[in-house]
Amino acid sequence: MTETNTQNLMIYNSRKRDSTTIWLLFLLVGWSYGSLGKMGLQILYYLTLGGLGFWALIRLFTLNGAIKDYNRKVAIEVGLHADDILKLGL
Repeated sequence: MTETNTQNLMIYNSRKRDSTTIWLLFLLVGWSYGSLGKMGLQILYYLTLGGLGFWALIRLFTLNGAIKDYNRKVAIEVGLHADDILKLGL
């Protein structure tokens, strides 16, 4: 691994989101969209009380994919190569 890749990986590790933390925040206070850079959706989520529960139920099944998509986007932004992204499981 080159020095540039190592630096990019360090930047990625500092910017990626930890799924355990996001799950805990979601289950305890309903916070998930804000952690993934979608503050408008988070405010709407709170204003509608999680779509009266329906939106919260859907989020239970889509949260892992959203976290993975966010981390993949961060990996691309910091310049990780495709093989590095695959090694990270993204």
